[in-house]
Amino acid sequence: MGRDPATAQSVPAAPGDELRKSISLIMRKPSLTVEQFNARWLGEHGPGSRNVPGLRGFVLGEVVEDPGRRPGAPAAPALDGIAESWQPAGTQRSAQARDNPLVREWLAAAPGYIGAINIYATREHVFVPPVRGGLKVMTFISRKPGTSREDFVRHVLEVHGPLSREVPGLGGYVLSEILRSAQMPGIAPVPGLADVDIIGTSWLPADPGHKTPDTPERRAWLADGAAHFGQFVRYAMVEHVFIPPPGTSGSPAPR
Repeated sequence: MGRDPATAQSVPAAPGDELRKSISLIMRKPSLTVEQFNARWLGEHGPGSRNVPGLRGFVLGEVVEDPGRRPGAPAAPALDGIAESWQPAGTQRSAQARDNPLVREWLAAAPGYIGAINIYATREHVFVPPVRGGLKVMTFISRKPGTSREDFVRHVLEVHGPLSREVPGLGGYVLSEILRSAQMPGIAPVPGLADVDIIGTSWLPADPGHKTPDTPERRAWLADGAAHFGQFVRYAMVEHVFIPPPGTSGSPAPR
């Protein structure tokens, strides 16, 4: 992509220091081109994360055409990027901004290029550790009508997630359990996005010619999703790692 590689190192969580992951869905301001948005978001916001105290991981996903989108599948709300950050539970970014001018400037720049945003605070469940820095797909999943959220999330975490461990060739699989949602003051929410119960992320092979083998294990995993998932939308992204999250394998993607 022609930018400098990320140089930060992954910091493991200390015992008892439970991490939370924030997932932010982002649309650029209508007045900006994709290139102008990426210059701010990937060229400035990403590297600026290294100045934020306590960040244990920071990854930006540049939304690209989804190679696995089925013909006729419902169109997802247009996004330009998805940000993921890891920090200890209870971290208050607004308090950091009051005390640290670098954090304050980092946050204050966002309304200049972000037109809409949805933020989810989540607890991460890693079933297949990913090799980061390539192409991944994030799926925003809603339960079927008549199923309680508690029962649906329990099934996904206790049955669907563990099934992924048996799928040969899967480059990584992570489920993010939504704890709450929030909005950034002064920025509109992403329009057209349905309620989301859980977020799944899978990593694709770097070589487009290589696909996850069609095995009984893969078919069983996909069949479980078909039986229990209601609506869902998915986004394919090129992953840009600025602060490698705990447990990261592989090198950060060049920027």
